[in-house]
Amino acid sequence: MSNYFNTNGISTVNKTDLSVVYEWNNNFTILSNDNTSEIDYKLISLNHKVAKALFGSVQNLYNFPLTFAHSYAGVDAEIKISKQEFEKWINSQKSDDTHKILFYYDFQNLIGSLQNLVQESRFLYCDFYKTLNENSFMIAEEPLQPDILMFASGRFVTNIFSKINHLFINLASQLDFITKISVELENLPYNFKEYPKLKSNGVLYGDAKSIKAFTFEKTVFEKTEDIKLILSLRNEIVHNSSFENIPKVYQLFESGKIIEKFIYVPDTTNGFFDTFKNRNRFFNNEVKLNDILPKIITKFWNKLEEAINKLK
Repeated sequence: MSNYFNTNGISTVNKTDLSVVYEWNNNFTILSNDNTSEIDYKLISLNHKVAKALFGSVQNLYNFPLTFAHSYAGVDAEIKISKQEFEKWINSQKSDDTHKILFYYDFQNLIGSLQNLVQESRFLYCDFYKTLNENSFMIAEEPLQPDILMFASGRFVTNIFSKINHLFINLASQLDFITKISVELENLPYNFKEYPKLKSNGVLYGDAKSIKAFTFEKTVFEKTEDIKLILSLRNEIVHNSSFENIPKVYQLFESGKIIEKFIYVPDTTNGFFDTFKNRNRFFNNEVKLNDILPKIITKFWNKLEEAINKLK
């Protein structure tokens, strides 16, 4: 079975001007500007760049004896070793090569985390539109009037808001990890007498001003209105539980038939919530999240790819 999921919240069997996601055999296709595969490939290339800088080539990395357990201890759940055991092993090592390899795998973990975040955001984006398109959020079987705008709340709405909340938290995390990767590439260590700490420990997106290796233009480090909106929504979700007092999905009916479903986002100016004293959730502009989300997401991924290009 296949479906096209549309920004108006009404699925169709054929593609329309509003179609953004196509589902086929439990797989999702984003219908335009999906560069997530390119991002994944270019992140792998960055990893290879560090291997070359540290070992001369990627192949040389595998010439050094180091067990899988020690490479991934403290990172992977498959490795059953305590912090005390690992620390004892580290202290017994006097090899620069061992310290260098461990550092390489620490950097690789940053790359892998960003790869996972990008793929997760892709799924959350697609699943949000699937959930919005396929579900009726009505409690009653019929609308109160044939022509009416109603909102729904409750368990099903909580489900779709959990996806969108997770998505914006994820996007902010991508900003943190591309910042960490940038800092590491700009500060690769050359002395491996000891097992070095990552320079990016504790670094977040707000610390990006310390990066000097490239200009921020057209990257995620350029704080455009869209980037500011992502961060505003993320902060509201993390610190105040949601960007809605009572999460709602609105449903518009004509002649008793549903013709649109949507979610409002608060009014913003230059990406920041309009605020007065204790109030920062004004909805006068009636901006619909499902209308603006495709451009926000695809522009974000394009800017992320451009940041990776500059790092390369």
